[in-house]
Amino acid sequence: MAKTLIEMQAAAREYGQIAAQRQEEYLNVLNKIESTTDEIKVAETARDTMKQKYDALNKEVKAKEASLRERNISETENKPSKREKAVDGFADMVRGVVSNNRIAKLDDFKNAVLAPTTAPVAPSGGDTNGAWALPTNVSTDFISAPLAPNPLVDAAAHSAIVNLEIPRIDITFGTAFNGIADGDTAKEITLKGSDVKFGRVKSKVFVGLSETVLAGTNLALTQFVYSRLQDGLLKLEANRAFATTPVTGEEHMSLYNSVNAIKKITGADQYEAIVAAIADFEDEYADNLSIFMSRKDWFTIQTKLANGNNSFYSQTPEQVFGIPVHLTAKAVKPVIGDFSQYHVNYDPTTAQFEQDKDIKTGIVSFVATTWVDAQVKLAAAFRIADAKGSLPSLG
Repeated sequence: MAKTLIEMQAAAREYGQIAAQRQEEYLNVLNKIESTTDEIKVAETARDTMKQKYDALNKEVKAKEASLRERNISETENKPSKREKAVDGFADMVRGVVSNNRIAKLDDFKNAVLAPTTAPVAPSGGDTNGAWALPTNVSTDFISAPLAPNPLVDAAAHSAIVNLEIPRIDITFGTAFNGIADGDTAKEITLKGSDVKFGRVKSKVFVGLSETVLAGTNLALTQFVYSRLQDGLLKLEANRAFATTPVTGEEHMSLYNSVNAIKKITGADQYEAIVAAIADFEDEYADNLSIFMSRKDWFTIQTKLANGNNSFYSQTPEQVFGIPVHLTAKAVKPVIGDFSQYHVNYDPTTAQFEQDKDIKTGIVSFVATTWVDAQVKLAAAFRIADAKGSLPSLG
């Protein structure tokens, strides 16, 4: 019966101890004046024999250890990682939806698509429920159009909670501190109530898929679909937040819409309006302010302030205004504020994937349907900078 590695290692240790003992016995024989030649020869033979056994067994132990290490490495290399399982699961789900017109429901669409942090094992067999949370650093050589950045995703608050209801203001001071009672925040809470309730607005993102893409590798297909879904949802968020003519039922999502009653600060030009808006905030918002404005407005301000001084053009918007500035064409008028008070909530229980085919073009789309709402928690946390005569007044 073959010996296990543990048994061989134990025997090698024992042989090593005996070999050391035989060496000691050999030296003792040499140190005795009365030792005969035969006694020395017997002790020497015993020492050499034991050392030879130890060396031979130790060599076999090392060989077996090396063999097991190689086998473990090979098994590890051949065994799919959690990331690979997640990618394969997502790709299989996409192909199943598009090819077989299957509907896949995801329990946590927001975490799966927008906030990937881990890569859990994908569902086995035909189970299409669950979330594929893919690592953000999944890379591919697949060539595709660049995604449009959306700085709002980092500035705004996000969550994925069913029937979310949150306090309009996170911290209260009771009767010990009444300073807040005199400001715009307190007036707004009195007018709108102390809680913010989130509803559900249906949202769809269409990802067109060609036969070439579907026939590609799992990684290429996953990366393509995944990035397009992410891009589409982020665009929806930004479009709604800065909509000047929002879709009926989505008026409350727009920072510009009159339903939110965000205060407008007027100046002789955009620069003066923005500076005045920054100065207009209550202290509790001052440290978290940022600006969303168009590149057109920034270049106009830059040209005005430079006044022929070419060295000024090296100044960044942040250096000019002293707070973070995000440039986006969607901000037709500069919005200044604490954007953590703009909250986007996804319903994690009802999102699904399905197929849609354009009869005219023959293009098959992978469609993500999710329900989302966005609320301005506190209008007092925002200002709209409005230069006199710069643009038509927004609703």
